[in-house]
Amino acid sequence: MSIQLSTDGAVGILTLQRPEKKNAMLLAMRDELAALCEQINDRPEIRAVVLTGAGTDFCAGADIGEMGMGGLNGSFLRARHMHKLIRALARVQKPMIAATRGVAVGMGFSMALAADLIIASETTRFSQIQRKIALPPDAGGAWFLVRHLGVAKAKDLAFSARMVGAVEAAELGFVHKVVPDAALMDEALALAHEYAAAPTIAMGLAKRMFDVAATMTLDQFMDLEGSMLPLAVQAEDFREGTQAFKDKRAAKFTGH
Repeated sequence: MSIQLSTDGAVGILTLQRPEKKNAMLLAMRDELAALCEQINDRPEIRAVVLTGAGTDFCAGADIGEMGMGGLNGSFLRARHMHKLIRALARVQKPMIAATRGVAVGMGFSMALAADLIIASETTRFSQIQRKIALPPDAGGAWFLVRHLGVAKAKDLAFSARMVGAVEAAELGFVHKVVPDAALMDEALALAHEYAAAPTIAMGLAKRMFDVAATMTLDQFMDLEGSMLPLAVQAEDFREGTQAFKDKRAAKFTGH
């Protein structure tokens, strides 16, 4: 298996397992990771997720050895499977943290941006590197960066294809926290466990709200919110949360 799904309590850990190639994504790996994302959605015992890479790097993007194979039809095939993967990552219904180190470039950069938050080792280097092989941004990179940075700064990263270190990434705002390399997984897991102890259904609904907020008018968003809140009220966690508030104690959420 090129992708490993392991668990640490209620946290699922997705690990790209091709360290000798900086975890560059083969076509088969895209399908495998997309399928694991769907599996996570179907497993209520997994309540938060960490996405990371084995070895010294997060992901070097698409495997260049497969690029250009199969002519135009092959290019369309790889693009479809790339997009299936990015959609699957973005549609995970539990909080997802990308824990990055080393290179996170091209598709790998987009995979990190598809998570809810990025915790970056101080060794991480991000790049919209596609320009260097005469391609525009792919894997949703332009869409993610515009949402994080605005158009001008997003264009700078795409047009320059320059490497952005972890500290600059945090200053730009798309990295949540920069940590020493040795502490990366400890920090990511600590935050993931915090999220896993939260009301999972409410967190999933919140993710959906943030996904669509930028594309809606206020009235449209209020209509959506009005349909989601009654769902949350039916959850066992809502009853636990309100009772804990009345009892003046910490709530113990179960994700149901």
